[in-house]
Amino acid sequence: MKEEQLYPRRWAVLIALTIILVALQFSFIVPGGAAMLVMQNYLINPMEFSMVMSIPYLSGILFGVLSGVLADRFGFNKVIVTGFIFALIGAIWRALSGTDFIQLFVSSFVMGIATAALNANSAKIIRTWFPGTSNSVAMGIYVAGLSGGAALALAYGSRVAVVTDAWWLSAGLIAAGIIIWLVLYRRHPEGDTQIQENIATYLGIVLKNRDVWGISIFAMLFFGMTNVNGQYMVAAITALAGGDPSVVPEAGNLSTINTIIGCICSIALPAAIARFTRLRAPVALCLVATGILFALPYFLPYGPATWVIYLILPVFFGPIMAITKMLPALLPSVKQEHLGAVGGVQSTFQNIGFFALAAYVLSPIALSVDPAGGIAYYQVIFVGVLVLCLLTAASLFLFPNVRTSVAAKLADDRAAVQKDTKAA
Repeated sequence: MKEEQLYPRRWAVLIALTIILVALQFSFIVPGGAAMLVMQNYLINPMEFSMVMSIPYLSGILFGVLSGVLADRFGFNKVIVTGFIFALIGAIWRALSGTDFIQLFVSSFVMGIATAALNANSAKIIRTWFPGTSNSVAMGIYVAGLSGGAALALAYGSRVAVVTDAWWLSAGLIAAGIIIWLVLYRRHPEGDTQIQENIATYLGIVLKNRDVWGISIFAMLFFGMTNVNGQYMVAAITALAGGDPSVVPEAGNLSTINTIIGCICSIALPAAIARFTRLRAPVALCLVATGILFALPYFLPYGPATWVIYLILPVFFGPIMAITKMLPALLPSVKQEHLGAVGGVQSTFQNIGFFALAAYVLSPIALSVDPAGGIAYYQVIFVGVLVLCLLTAASLFLFPNVRTSVAAKLADDRAAVQKDTKAA
């Protein structure tokens, strides 16, 4: 088993990985910042808009396991680059979609192929380059790219005057991300742990592991919940303020600050959670607080209280983003060489959450309460977020109460080996 090793290129690889995540996240979330403009440009209603926001993640569902397995067999680089070439094709197609909703929808699906490649392999890449105590910091920096990309997207999207400008900027960022990845990424000094084991054999082992299914359901519920907020926050705050279009930039500012704080917390606070011996109790507490704070603003008048709540919120959900992506590396029942396949399964479920929960579960329920898409619509949406947070906390019991850091897990592994050696 690997202990702490300081590989010379590790930070360059992490920077490249984080930059391509920021580029992809910006491209997926920027319609959320420009929600009103997008709906007007394509003449679509809130549910159709939610479908556009969700469709990239259907690609992650369809190609997640395949991306992880291919990376286990052929290496990370080929899979990541191929996925992002598809994302660039989709981004350019979206920029050329004009006012055609179908083209917008299909091009967004093509862009989503990159999320399968990235989500399936990020945990294994970071575990390979940061195998010890620095793993939680590295994962926190990487996952901060989710919040960072979203913050940029919401800030820019809430101010863009022409939707096509946002589409072309997305394409440019993805192209730049591909170039930066090719410049900074290098093959691992010990190889990319490409395995020669029969694919059906080791994939069967992974799929029979109940712990893998447990962490995957957890990821589905948690990331599905965060995607609901990413899609609706600007529009919901605007509705809470009476639907005044002049409030959109202010709502964009609040959502941007919220995501920046989440970005910082995803880096800094996993270390605080690592002070606990086991993961379940602190994460459950964070999830309950997250759910309450997401729902509360929509039952209060818009004003200072709205800002205070949204500034406190990221303290609770920020660290869980990094921890969720660390879970494959924390399971004692998973071999390191199988992490790509495990990440693929988790990625598939994560993208089911991204794809289905907002557009096909919460939005139809909310529309049945308020077909006009007013404040009652968003109250139902964010009560749904509270319910998702509670379900996510309950799903912690679907897998073992694991250690809070990779370093602690490695220490357990070493102790077990020493015990077996003495017994022999």
